[in-house]
This record gives sequence, structure tokens and C-alpha cells, in this order.
Amino acid sequence: MRAYAQFVSGDDHLRLGAIFSLPATWRQRARFRAELRADIRDRPDFLHDIGIGLYEAHAEASRFFWEPWLLKRR
Repeated sequence: MRAYAQFVSGDDHLRLGAIFSLPATWRQRARFRAELRADIRDRPDFLHDIGIGLYEAHAEASRFFWEPWLLKRR
């Protein structure tokens, strides 16, 4: 009982939340990068219109799902 109480209290509770939200974050990044690759292929002018350069888009689209985003909102 004591080990369980220590496990769910304090900072460990925050770590558990981060672990459980990690797959959703990875899925969101993978989906975003797939859509970005499609936009690079089909609508490069759209990316330019919203302020994303082709080099930036390629750099972001080539990253793995576990790597954080490089593109920042402007």
C-alpha cells in the first residue's frame, strides 16, 4: 500500500499523465507531417501563402513522429 501511495503522489502522477498522452502527441505529429508532405506535393503555393517556406516544410516533413515540431506559429 505504501509503494502505491508513493507512486501516484507528487511528480510521479505528472509523469504518468505525460506517458499516457504521448501516443496521442505522436499521432498528431505524424498526421500533421503527412498532411504537410501532401501540401508540398500538391499545393506548394498554399504553403507560401500562409508563410511557410518550401525548405522549412521539407525539413519539418522529414522528421520522425517522436521529434518535436520545428515550425513555429508566427
